[in-house]
Parts: sequence; structure tokens; C-alpha cells
Amino acid sequence: MIYGILGGDFRNVELVKLLAKEKNIVYTYGLEKELKKIQNENIKICKKIEELQKTDVIITAIPLSKDNININMPLRIYSKEIEIDEALKIMNNKLVFTGNVSSEILRKSKLYNIEILDIMKNEEFAVLNAIPTVEETIKIIIENMKKIIHNSNCLIMGYGRLGKLLAQKLSGLSVNITCLTSDNTEKVWCIANGYDIVSFEKIKKDASILKKYDIIVNTIPKIILTEELKEIRKNTLIIDLASKPYGIDRNIVKQENLNFIEALGLPGKSAPTTVAENIYEVVKNVLVEKQKIN
Repeated sequence: MIYGILGGDFRNVELVKLLAKEKNIVYTYGLEKELKKIQNENIKICKKIEELQKTDVIITAIPLSKDNININMPLRIYSKEIEIDEALKIMNNKLVFTGNVSSEILRKSKLYNIEILDIMKNEEFAVLNAIPTVEETIKIIIENMKKIIHNSNCLIMGYGRLGKLLAQKLSGLSVNITCLTSDNTEKVWCIANGYDIVSFEKIKKDASILKKYDIIVNTIPKIILTEELKEIRKNTLIIDLASKPYGIDRNIVKQENLNFIEALGLPGKSAPTTVAENIYEVVKNVLVEKQKIN
């Protein structure tokens, strides 16, 4: 199999090394800052993006773009900046694994007969990706608390994949867990697991409830706390894991000088090798399923 890796960060650097180790030919563009140090005949550092047309499958940066104009390539040196429209022409008729793709890019991709698979929407990857995110979150909590976390009170906003796993791991460290969720099924699971529950409506009516928490972690990509933040103790550790539009009002955080940490994209920063392995696993499984169909 011949792979093309377009842009990205250290996750894609590790992915390139993993693919090459598995005897795959890997054409890369926009990663030369790190790959120039590596000597491997299976790794081809492209000087022109057109060389990616030689590949069977292309894996791009996650996210594909940070400005919805150019490909996300923080590790490029001499590679020129590539606009999304230009990249789509190169990806013509190819299978492309990417992440956090806008509806506009998806629409354009159809014009070039590109099959785009958003890996961030893949359930297998999402679950695997939650593990390093949770581990790094716990590390952040331990390093930024001014006391031990044993018997501390933690509010976890959202009880999806991240919320479930984070609650489980923190509970195992004797942290008292309260979950904020509006989903009835999630509420039942919280009760079954022995966690307290608080509703957003209850906090809206009486934001002073927030004073009891030593730690507040948000996992919901939707503004949840705004004026309510004024009721939080100054030494409460607040962590936002959610992507835009986030869940914690940044303006209020600054006004109140709160103990706040924006912790986005943790797996890519703390465990790029693990994330690369997870991406590769998903890619392999998808390709196997496609072969079965064909």
C-alpha cells in the first residue's frame, strides 16, 4: 500500500514512522521539519504536493485546516502553504482520511470524486482517543491542584465518552464526582455508577452551587457557564477540554481572574505515538472492510 501524509503535527510524524516500519511506502508533504532527521527508504519527502497523486490513500492533518482556507501544516519548512482547494485537486478520486471537516469542504470534495472519512467521527477512534485525553487531564489536575485530589469535589460537564471515562478514573482516585448532563439515559448511568447529578437549570437558578467544587472539567462544545462563573471560588481549577465554541466563557474567566486551563487537543500533544497507532488501527480496519465489499 502506498500512503500519502499531508500536513499535520507530531501525530502524523509518528504515523509516517509507523507506516514505514510496516513496509509501506509513504509520501509526505509538510512534515519535513521532523522527517528530515529520519533515514528510511520507505519515507519519501515530497518537494511538490503533486507527488501525492502517486498514492493509494491520503491521510491529512487533524484538523484538516485551522482557518478553513489552508491545510494545517505546522511542521513545514520549505513546503509551500497549500490552500484547501489546491489540495482537493490533488486528492482527486482518492480515499482521504482527515478530521474536523467543514460541510463546505465536504461539498467541494464531491466535485473531485473524493471519498472523505472524518476520523474524528469514527466511534472506534473516538473511544481510543479518549484514553490519552483522560490520562493527560488527570495529570493536569494533579499538577495544578494546591492540595491532594483525594476526597476533592469534581464537577464534570457532559457524560459522553470523555465524561464517562474521566468520571471512572477520577472516582478510582477517591474524587467525589458530580455530573452535569441533560440526557436522561446519561443521568441513569450516572446514578448506576454512584455519581451525583446536577442540572444546568439548577445551576442557572442558584449558581452558588458551584462554590462546592474544587475541580470543574467541561467536555461539552457549547457555552454552558457564563455569568455563573462569578460564583466559583478563585482557587477552583477549571479545565475546558471542548473544541469551539467551548463550554466556558473565556471573557468571564479573564474578568474574574479564575484558575483556568484551556486543554485542547491533548492526545496530539501528550501522546502522539498512541494517537498515531489509533489512527493506523482505524485506517487498517476501514480498508479491510472496503476490500470485503469489493
